[in-house]
Amino acid sequence: MIETAGEASRDGDPARGTAALQKGIGLLEALSEAGGSASFSELVRASALPKATVHRILAALLERGLIRFERRDDRYRFGWKLIEFARFAQADLDLPTLIEPELVRLQVQTGETVFVALPHGPDIVCSKVLETRAVGGIALAEGSILPGYCTAAGKAILAFAERALRPAMLARLKLVPHTARSLTELPLLDAQLDIAKARRYAIEDEEFAMGQRSVAAPILDHGGRAIGALAVVAPAFRLTADRLHEIGADLLKAAARITGQAAFSQPETRRSAMTTTRARCVIQTQAFLGEGPVWNEAQERLDWVDILAPALHRSDPAEGTDHVVELGELVGAFAPCSTGGLVLATQSGFALFHPETRQTTQLVDPEVDKPNNRFNDGKCDSRGRFWAGTMDMGVAPGAGSLYRLDRDGSVHCLERGIGISNGLGWSPDDRRMYFTDSLARTIFVYDFDAESGTIANRRVFAQTLDHMGVPDGLAVDSEGHVWSAQWDGWQLIRFDPDGRIDQTISLPVPRPTSCTFGGPNRETLYVTSARIRLSAQQLAEAPLSGGVFAIDGCGRGMAENVFVFDGP
Repeated sequence: MIETAGEASRDGDPARGTAALQKGIGLLEALSEAGGSASFSELVRASALPKATVHRILAALLERGLIRFERRDDRYRFGWKLIEFARFAQADLDLPTLIEPELVRLQVQTGETVFVALPHGPDIVCSKVLETRAVGGIALAEGSILPGYCTAAGKAILAFAERALRPAMLARLKLVPHTARSLTELPLLDAQLDIAKARRYAIEDEEFAMGQRSVAAPILDHGGRAIGALAVVAPAFRLTADRLHEIGADLLKAAARITGQAAFSQPETRRSAMTTTRARCVIQTQAFLGEGPVWNEAQERLDWVDILAPALHRSDPAEGTDHVVELGELVGAFAPCSTGGLVLATQSGFALFHPETRQTTQLVDPEVDKPNNRFNDGKCDSRGRFWAGTMDMGVAPGAGSLYRLDRDGSVHCLERGIGISNGLGWSPDDRRMYFTDSLARTIFVYDFDAESGTIANRRVFAQTLDHMGVPDGLAVDSEGHVWSAQWDGWQLIRFDPDGRIDQTISLPVPRPTSCTFGGPNRETLYVTSARIRLSAQQLAEAPLSGGVFAIDGCGRGMAENVFVFDGP
């Protein structure tokens, strides 16, 4: 008799006639529950089948390549055929379905319309949408096709496309203005994509429709390329600038959970011992990533950069005032220049910049072949040479290098294989140079020859444990102590000249980024900080994140060195 589907259903056994198959699947499940490795006796116990039955089924699975038997330990493991099946399954994953639990969580958390965007040529398609019921909420239909260049989801996907392919991708775009705020110039869009990649989320400010804003984080494959994006869209009056970036941090974490990657560190929970601090907030700004503070003695002013704005800040700590100079690209570090203005370490290399006139003169780009890299921290040595290091914007290990820009404008690579180039400084006797690789959680020390500008004999000066934070920017005081800002550690650590911790100062923010001495007699230690990728809950705990802090009683610093430029 030929059994029909209807008859099988009426019989109450949809798997009738598949007993052997069910037993085989049961053995595969038992192998999985055992961690992918099990002995024959363990499988017999787990399946509760007769030994002869288990033996026959295992033989069939072995023949089909679904499992393998290793004689070195007499255990069964999954076979390569299953890996082949998994590869095809992964290639055909229903991404919106996988993401739905995160979408529901985000919709409840934000109260706004959330959706999954998938790439559709130069555009995006809204594949899964959960609309808000809030008054004035944004209605968005599943299947809608939206332009990539003026939506946050589209920018997130474009930003994490393979960098070498981006020029060709952008060249195919037709930048038609949807509003007065739409980006219609390719260089501006390209720069904004770089900022989105550095922030790891993208924003859109009334570029697609007036009165509407959106924020999105990319969903990345194993190679770091965007295969989609998680996005939130809402009326502009509810999705303020501050809330955009708070939600951006939440989206980033949700995307990391989807891809199974905890790629970005999170701050340690603030310990009770850190509830009081000597630090006072002197500049209450909300920098994304404050960095590179330099004390301007002549103007009694603290200059620093917000790398991810990007902007130069010129702050008066005594008055609490802050003047912002917008920058055209990511700037990681700067130093005063002997010819006036500043020398910059930017995403596109070294440049001279005059803040008053906004005039920029490009000098040299030592990493023109590495479009994913940008400069991070930098400082001048006592002979007027500017040192700065690079990092990959996706934080790829070993992609960074350390460079020295000489007075004649020539550039020299002194170190390669760096994760995140960071804090630089020199000992008071000029015989040591300190250099931080934040990805390695290590401050290195080198023998330094001031005459030739060469370094040698690299060794570990200090390393930090997980609960202490990650070493970021640093300053060296007149007694040779090294002050290191601890990203995600809520503190500064002072190391003695031998690399031993001899003092810690708690801070009211989790992400201090760098420090320098300034003020009268250079007896005040100024500390920059960041608020990038902190959630709304974390910002509620540390509302001063992104501000500048001052600490007295830390000793005295050394004078800032100037870049001496002898070029044309």
